[in-house]
Amino acid sequence: MIRIPLPTLMLMTISLLACVSPLKAQSMDPQQQALVLTEAQQEYDEAAKMLRTNPAEAADAFRASAARFQLLVDSGISNGSLYYDLGNAWYQAGDLGHAIANYLRAERLMPDDPRLDANLAYARSQVRPQITDNDHVALLRSLVFWHDSWTLRLRIWGFGIAWIVLWGALIVRSVRHYPGWNYLAGCAAAISLMLGASALWDIGIDSGNTRGVLVGDQVIVRKGNAESFSPQFDEPINRGVEFEVLEERPDWLHIELGNGEKGWIQSTDAEIVQAVMQSEELTATTSEHGAPGSSVGT
Repeated sequence: MIRIPLPTLMLMTISLLACVSPLKAQSMDPQQQALVLTEAQQEYDEAAKMLRTNPAEAADAFRASAARFQLLVDSGISNGSLYYDLGNAWYQAGDLGHAIANYLRAERLMPDDPRLDANLAYARSQVRPQITDNDHVALLRSLVFWHDSWTLRLRIWGFGIAWIVLWGALIVRSVRHYPGWNYLAGCAAAISLMLGASALWDIGIDSGNTRGVLVGDQVIVRKGNAESFSPQFDEPINRGVEFEVLEERPDWLHIELGNGEKGWIQSTDAEIVQAVMQSEELTATTSEHGAPGSSVGT
């Protein structure tokens, strides 16, 4: 269970006073946004109370909570906490695809957040089938283990320390000729190169790739961009599977899975995780309710 926000309140009196038509996300002022945030959190909390006694109603309430959070996103608010809360609400509603997509958006805005990392890892563990790396990718990952095992912040700190040690060793070596300084400078240069390249890949190259997540079940990956093409795989794949977008065509996406296999899917079966920028500071505080690894999985 992901403890985070929110119970059940019906729509707000402000929208009734402001206009008879439904509240449009684009027209929300800060007070309305704050009210929608409160309602989203209340609906989440109310749904959490019903999880054991009435799972069906709880799922509906979690979906209503997710809809409230989405209203805030649509109104122009973009921050890691909001996407984190949106992912939590979708996870509790049973929608792994939308949950993982919003966790990935949150990850770009607040990298190395331990609660987010725990929720994302747990949600990924629930995806079926599990897409495993092919032998070449697995070997590469084992050789550059620090890229996946160490957080971005840790790699940047490691690069900075190694860089300082490198130049310190070079300066001292120019004054005192001792073979040990050459060894120290060489090790520091290698470490700074490895960690610096790893961090640069995350910050620059990898962040520019278009990623996506399946939001439909029993998705057939085809050999071409039409239903007349035969399936690429023996079995369909389900929501929550992540991929990289290689090409976009009307109604179709050419994708590459984590194991290197490629194929075409209908765009309605996927949600693209676009690069997001930090914007307004209205913050959902569902993270105060605990991390999903501790509450979502129990």
